Amino acid sequence: MANDPLLRTGSSFIIVGGARPGNCQSAYVAPRLDYLLVAQQLGAAILHWYASPSGIVGPRLWRIGRSLGTNSWHAQAMLRSVPAGATVYSTGETWGLPVALAAGAMRRKIKHMMYVHRVFSPRWLSALKRLGPHLKVDGWVCVTRHQADLLRAALGPDTRVTAISQGVDTQYWDPTTTNPSEEPYILSVGTEMRNYPLLFEAVRGLDVRVVVKASSAWMRGARESLGMPPPNVDLITEHLSYDELRNLYAGARLVVVPLQNTPQAAGITTIMEAMAMKKCVIATASEGLPDVMRDGSAGRVVAGETRALRQGLRELWDDACQRQRLAMAGHATVRRECSLERHAERVAGFTSHLDTQARQSVP
Repeated sequence: MANDPLLRTGSSFIIVGGARPGNCQSAYVAPRLDYLLVAQQLGAAILHWYASPSGIVGPRLWRIGRSLGTNSWHAQAMLRSVPAGATVYSTGETWGLPVALAAGAMRRKIKHMMYVHRVFSPRWLSALKRLGPHLKVDGWVCVTRHQADLLRAALGPDTRVTAISQGVDTQYWDPTTTNPSEEPYILSVGTEMRNYPLLFEAVRGLDVRVVVKASSAWMRGARESLGMPPPNVDLITEHLSYDELRNLYAGARLVVVPLQNTPQAAGITTIMEAMAMKKCVIATASEGLPDVMRDGSAGRVVAGETRALRQGLRELWDDACQRQRLAMAGHATVRRECSLERHAERVAGFTSHLDTQARQSVP
């Protein structure tokens, strides 16, 4: 990496994890990647570093050590090569924290922005508060306003934090590109921080078909706690292509996202995709719900208990007018506020704002 000419001559860099994507980045083949649009906005080179622990196979501590150690090496190598004043945008804590610690220790004069997803538990926030003086982070980007408030409370009120929603590819997740099935159903997609036992109890005995799409590995690990699903629930655990998942959304009468209460933005991908597909969305209350998910405005938010979820599902299943109103509102909101293009514009705008603040602070 240290000999990469891009590092010596470039001025803006985006750090992502994992392998380089293939060439099929057309919205007609698969959803586009948000960081590619951000790179276009910033004129930035993309650096592919080592995966996060969740993307590595093996025991938990080994995965954490492998990811942290490799990315710490990447961070030091990069910082020895990039010119002073370079802009570095880390798309997650996995890469951002090694950069922030190394840049602080090496006193490198770069502008560093970090998009954070998971550092919102009390333990993480306490660690950030202790590490804060040693971290080189000029601007923090998070997914929701609630997360922004948590970061300011941990790092201080003058911390430069902004909430920028995760983007969704509204060109790919488009209801006009699908042929929905004739039999309607309630759909639930995803695994992270999901409360499927709550959903199963809420739909038990309803004369409604429910389809749950979750990864096979997660379902195997959670099978005992899930218990036996009701007869009206179909579990899909095999891998689906993006086209198959899009068709699954298209056939749903409504989409439900049963969540544990967490400040993480769990469920946001499903919510955004469903709204883009012009589906009515109902979720259980969680601190990490996206800002666009407002009860009665662009969707329904109910208490995370069986009776409330069951009642909400029955009302929406039977009330076509309410479903259509919420689906239309969610669709319009996502296209206006959360498209990939809007996401990239907002990240670039925050970067420009930091540039202005930096110039104004120079005596």
